[in-house]
Amino acid sequence: TGLRLHDLGPLRAARREPLLALDLTDRRSGYPLQMVVRAADAGWRIAEHDVPYRPRTGASKVTGTWRGTWQAVRDMSRVLAETPADGRLVR
Repeated sequence: TGLRLHDLGPLRAARREPLLALDLTDRRSGYPLQMVVRAADAGWRIAEHDVPYRPRTGASKVTGTWRGTWQAVRDMSRVLAETPADGRLVR
């Protein structure tokens, strides 16, 4: 897409009908990436905004496993291998 982002954070804002038109199919780890890639290919305006935050107090809630990591890699690889609607080859 040529889009340069720093993070695929959890917050996105979009109107319902254009969002449904993206025909998002991934329901796991690839969903955030698929949404950004398809939105960029559809010509959406995409912007990042810094958000103030404080360090977490306590332990991380993310407890990764090898299986979960492997599934996330597969999900995201599948999204990156998709061919956009205009037929361009994704590299």
